[in-house]
Amino acid sequence: MARIDQETVNRILDAADIVEVVSDFVKLRRSGANYKGLCPFHNERTPSFSVNKARNICKCFSCGKGGSPVNFIMEHEQMSYQEALRYLARKYNIEIVEKELSAEERQAESDREAMLAVNEFALKQFKYNLHETTDGRDLALAYFRHRGLNDAMLERFHLGYSLDRPSALIDAAREAGFQDRYLIETGLEGVSEREGKKSTYDRFRGRVMFPIHSISGRVVGFGGRTMRSDKNLAKYVNSPESIIYKKNLELYGLYQAKNAIAKRDKCILVEGYLDVISMHQAGVENVVASSGTSLTEGQIRAIRRFTNNVTLIYDADAAGIKASLRGINMLLDEKLDVKVLLLPPGDDPDSFAQSHSSSEVEAYLTENERDIIAFMTEVLMRDIPANDPTARAKAVNTILQSVAHVDDPVKRQEYISQCSRMLAISEEVLVAQLNIFITGRYEEAEKNLKRELARNSIADIPEKDEDKAEEAPLLNLNANRLRPFEEMLARYLVRYGLLYIFDITKEDGTTMPATVYDVIESELAVDNMTFSHAPFDAVFKAVGEMRRNGSWVADRRARMAEIENEASAKLEEARENIRKQGGSMSQIEKLEAETQLQLQSFRHQAINDFDMQYGQNRLINSPDDIVRNTAVELLVDRYTLSKIYTRQGDIVSEQDQLPILVPRAVYELRNAIVSDLIADLTKELAALPPTEPDRAVALMKQITDYKAFQKQLSEVLGDRIILPKQR
Repeated sequence: MARIDQETVNRILDAADIVEVVSDFVKLRRSGANYKGLCPFHNERTPSFSVNKARNICKCFSCGKGGSPVNFIMEHEQMSYQEALRYLARKYNIEIVEKELSAEERQAESDREAMLAVNEFALKQFKYNLHETTDGRDLALAYFRHRGLNDAMLERFHLGYSLDRPSALIDAAREAGFQDRYLIETGLEGVSEREGKKSTYDRFRGRVMFPIHSISGRVVGFGGRTMRSDKNLAKYVNSPESIIYKKNLELYGLYQAKNAIAKRDKCILVEGYLDVISMHQAGVENVVASSGTSLTEGQIRAIRRFTNNVTLIYDADAAGIKASLRGINMLLDEKLDVKVLLLPPGDDPDSFAQSHSSSEVEAYLTENERDIIAFMTEVLMRDIPANDPTARAKAVNTILQSVAHVDDPVKRQEYISQCSRMLAISEEVLVAQLNIFITGRYEEAEKNLKRELARNSIADIPEKDEDKAEEAPLLNLNANRLRPFEEMLARYLVRYGLLYIFDITKEDGTTMPATVYDVIESELAVDNMTFSHAPFDAVFKAVGEMRRNGSWVADRRARMAEIENEASAKLEEARENIRKQGGSMSQIEKLEAETQLQLQSFRHQAINDFDMQYGQNRLINSPDDIVRNTAVELLVDRYTLSKIYTRQGDIVSEQDQLPILVPRAVYELRNAIVSDLIADLTKELAALPPTEPDRAVALMKQITDYKAFQKQLSEVLGDRIILPKQR
């Protein structure tokens, strides 16, 4: 699919009205300056879905879903970014102009489409083999029938069979005009080399086939189960990674399950292909599988597109949950509500679904799912003898390590209280041990961040300058502690990033008007600081791209011309009113002067409004999922800000205070970083052996220098900010 050109995208974004878009699906009523309605993403009785017409965003304060018109359509209709844009273009009768791709882009798009076409061809061949060939009917179809699958499931999941011949699929694909390189890149064709000679073969020969679909329904890969009893053959073979298939991003069955997941606000996670299919056949359609691989962050994010609730299904053996602890902790890291279901002894999801009616399966799921921490506590402690304190302590630590991945303090406290009752251990003891694990988790996150920063910056490290060894940049970041300071800067970037706030002096002594982004960018550059949290860094980079993009400058210039025309019309209208009123020359001159001041204020406010709305609109409609979702979160007002007064009692807005608030936010981030550096150096000094006096002196000097710098920062941050009276 060709891309929509940027001018058309801008027309769509400018035309799309959040109230009109949401009203197609939700009955809204006005509530003050906003609109409210029942959330379309989860069942509720009291409206918590708010639509802000001024900012062109919506948000459910219960389930958290919403966003811009584009994001709303993506979430509600399960569309991609480009599909949502086309939907809105049709709604507002906007003609779509598609971008002329470069030669490299055309080739990449051609390769991608060719690989998807090859997979689609293979899918049809496999389905044909299953139903129309003797081997397919006698072997593969008989196998599926033996596993209890009906025709509806065979068709719903597009199951098939790869003939047990060395090159049946390859020959058919070549005859249909497909190139070998696409067969090889998709993994349908394997290549072997023996005695210097290369040969090709059907990778999936003699296997029943399970196509893997993307969220949009395209076939991106396959899983194949052998029909042979040869123990030397792998039971399952999967497509290799390619430009269309990323194993860490795909979940088997998500395409078929996404609507049910969104409707039920829950995703059930199982292990294998047949587990998914049998559960769907039993009427439980909100089920997906990680296809036997360890759960990844990409797969979890795919689930989060549709729900925050996940239920894991295990058999009766506790070994399964012990092997899955990393995946459980990752789910908790992503702030998902995790429950677990233990099946009866001897059952897995496939056999359980096959041996029970739909109503029995549903009832069992409803009655037996447990909260993950309570379940872990029960299962891990169940078989430990009362006289084995070592094994008991190990199990308790395993449970607390998972609780440490819960960031919500209220939920964490509930878990502690629950564990205290179940384990007969005081909350104080559990909290003390939990704090150790939380600290360890943060330290590990910090180490991972440093490793990532090091990997990303190896190519950019300049040669060491011995004369400047004492001037090392501030790079020792405790990412979790710095988050609130970075979030405040990111909030200013989203709300006011392109707004001019004051002039800054360049190195050559000249001055230039600076936006909020310019101030933050220049201040961070002074100490070589970056955002340690990826979402905030993505927002920072997106605003920077807008700042340097000629489109904003051109649109701003056009808007300024419009504002000037509006101001001229207002001036003529005011002069006409002055002439009608009459009066002395001094009175007329006074009214004229007042009018000019009002128009100057009008021009200033109008261009400020344009700058703010331009940046906000582009960010909340960004094609980048991280930028778009982060911008919406930072733009939504959860609370009413306290009013701020000057000495004279005047109320000032946050926008009025930006020349003070933005630099102050940078100083607070600097202060937090310096605090971490002092703490690290102090620890190093305390652990230093007496045999290294020179190193101790150097460390004490660094600590003294940092404390002096921190004192300067404290003097700036310690003063209460009182704005002077505007004149």
